[in-house]
Amino acid sequence: MADFITTLKKQVLLGDGAMGTMLVEQGLPPGENPELWMLAHPLAVQQVHRAYLEAGAQVIQTNTLSGTELKLKEYGAADLVEEVNITAARLAREVVQDRAFVAGIIGPTGQFPAPLGDLPWTELVEVFGRQARALEAGGVDFIFLETFSDLGEIRAALVAARKYTGLPVACSLTYTKGRTLTGTSPQIAAIVLEAMGAACIGANCSTGAAELLAVMKEYRQFTRLPLLVEPNAGMPVLINGATVFKETPQDMARFTEPFRNLGVNLIGACCGSTPAHIKAMGEALSAREPAPLPEQEGPPATRLASRSRAVTLGSKELPVLIGERINPSARKAVAEALRQQNWDFIIQEGALQLDAGALLLDLNTGLAGGDETRLLPEGVRRLQMSLDCPLVLDCTNPTALEKGLQEFQGKALINSVNGDKKSLNSILPLAKKYGAAVLGLTLNESGIPDKAEERLDIAREILAAAEHYGLPREDMIIDCLVLTAATSPELALETVRAITLVKEHLGVNTVLGLSNVSHGLPQRSWLNAAFLSLALGAGLDAAITNPLDHRIRETMIAGALLTGRDSGARNYLAQAGSLGSPANPPVNEDVDPADPGPALQQAILNGQQETVIPLVQKLLEKSDVLSVINEGIIPALEMIGGHFARGEAYLPQLILAGDAAKKAFTYLKDNFPRQQTAQGGTIVIGTVKGDIHDIGKNIVSALLENHGFRVIDLGKSVPAEAFLEAARREKAGVVALSALMTTTMVEMPQVIKLLKQELPGVKVIVGGAVVTAEYAQEIGADGYGADAVEAVKIVRGFSLAPGL
Repeated sequence: MADFITTLKKQVLLGDGAMGTMLVEQGLPPGENPELWMLAHPLAVQQVHRAYLEAGAQVIQTNTLSGTELKLKEYGAADLVEEVNITAARLAREVVQDRAFVAGIIGPTGQFPAPLGDLPWTELVEVFGRQARALEAGGVDFIFLETFSDLGEIRAALVAARKYTGLPVACSLTYTKGRTLTGTSPQIAAIVLEAMGAACIGANCSTGAAELLAVMKEYRQFTRLPLLVEPNAGMPVLINGATVFKETPQDMARFTEPFRNLGVNLIGACCGSTPAHIKAMGEALSAREPAPLPEQEGPPATRLASRSRAVTLGSKELPVLIGERINPSARKAVAEALRQQNWDFIIQEGALQLDAGALLLDLNTGLAGGDETRLLPEGVRRLQMSLDCPLVLDCTNPTALEKGLQEFQGKALINSVNGDKKSLNSILPLAKKYGAAVLGLTLNESGIPDKAEERLDIAREILAAAEHYGLPREDMIIDCLVLTAATSPELALETVRAITLVKEHLGVNTVLGLSNVSHGLPQRSWLNAAFLSLALGAGLDAAITNPLDHRIRETMIAGALLTGRDSGARNYLAQAGSLGSPANPPVNEDVDPADPGPALQQAILNGQQETVIPLVQKLLEKSDVLSVINEGIIPALEMIGGHFARGEAYLPQLILAGDAAKKAFTYLKDNFPRQQTAQGGTIVIGTVKGDIHDIGKNIVSALLENHGFRVIDLGKSVPAEAFLEAARREKAGVVALSALMTTTMVEMPQVIKLLKQELPGVKVIVGGAVVTAEYAQEIGADGYGADAVEAVKIVRGFSLAPGL
């Protein structure tokens, strides 16, 4: 057959449907690993492939969703990665021959990369690389990364697939209410994954086709890559003791044409679907020609992103403020903080700048005598957990820069390259590999030219080198460089003229390290603001400067209006009288550090673990233990929970605040063992029998502990009798059940029935990706946790007495 991506760009392809649903019909026992079962029942798997092929599927997926060594290790089969994946690929190829493409499926490991989880990102790359190599050896046409819920993990899988195979890579995430589990929107996924070299992107699983229509629409706004979609056949319900997906083949077929019209080129289905669904969806397509892509308007925009926030630079956007204050060469306090590993200080510096209106943070860890290869990645980890913004990695050491790029789970801006070939050849390949944008300085081995035309020539050379390495023009931002007015005041206007030339002749976005113009002079704010106004008039798109300077902020706001970037003066009117609305929850300058109660709340909200214990100690000087809990710890957790529920904070911030609260609880428990520090009881938690997916369960468990509950985590695939035994032994007031798979959620009513018979006083809550409030009510659960915050809220609402 023709190349997969070439074909996909020319015609809409029909994918296949659910594998697990069909394997259960073929005899797969509940809770058994489908990949290992396949080795003993290859004909059953081939029968599923054959059924989808006969239904019209043009892309057949391998039975390898849980084929990484980390997943197979759960069954003592980590040494079978090659056998499982090569076998699965060959089984699919034997069935389809050359009548369809074979997709090598790679699914999530069930672990977040550090710092959200414990596994280093680089180790995840090797885990995914091992599976990708085996799939390629088995003869698949492309690698398909499917059902991922975290941007950091799918980044690792994408890097691995591109590093260890020569195959195109498709990437698919799962969404709930327009965001992944860790807060990534389709816009951000498109920005990051396209920059990293994905050949096709989209969504699968989630809920049903209706929700994914909106997801596909958002994807198409931010990428011109081919799109893919594989919705579930709705959400499952329990009918006569069996799990049933209610969307019929005709129900799903109604969405096929709307998906095609949005520019989706690969249309299949996920959980609960069958060959009948695929056949109906294929018949519903009015044509197989892809919908035309929307016309691109205006000059290219540079898009950057953190895990959950995107920032756009461009001539049609408001000029962007980049915070400069985390720089040890310019600020002694930062140098000392880096030397002492005082990351709370660094985070506070970042938060202050974001609250003052910065949208990006420049991170420079080039401490004299320090180890930048250690400081930069650690700084990236700390900042991205606490602060929701894209980072500018201010580093020219390729080794340190690569480590920082690996850790940043988004699309960063590299600061910087210049016209020196050594700089270009060492930095640009890293930008391409990790999907970063690059700031180019108009200097070379001979220094900074005086004339604007010469700086333009260097900018041209930088753009040519970037094109050679495959970087898109919109990911290059040019800094025309300004020298201090103390020695060369006449050259300031030459910089302004260079900006104009770059915009006119090259059409790329521009940035300036603004504060250089006032170096060595008094009243620096005057000069900085005056020069900023000139640069904005020339077309400047972003400035690296001090956001805490009111003159700078005022000039940016007014300059945007006067240069035609603020349509209808919307931003000007919104900001007038109230400069800078907080973009992040962490900083509240109204908190009096002398009052330990509010200060403790703020420290927990910020996730500042180093300051939590001293504040608890100070609060204990005038309050008892319960007052510290009820007035300092719990209100902070309720605040971050509210931010999370409203979509103002995401899982990283939730975990960080929870860890700070846990540190406070642990201190109180260790130092005041005879006083009540728990919040009302013991909870037993686990995933039900046959289910080894425990990310959601682990988040709930951690959050309950952070709220002061005693949590007994039984782990994965827990039989009903084990829940009962633990609840009785630990005198638990609540048992929490989790299930991710439709084949295992049917275990929940069995556990509830047993607990209600033996321990009628115990409350039972349920949750998981496939569980609904209606299902929870039907099986007799006392509560349903749609997410971790909701689960904690329900448990706190119970009056917890021992279950006996």
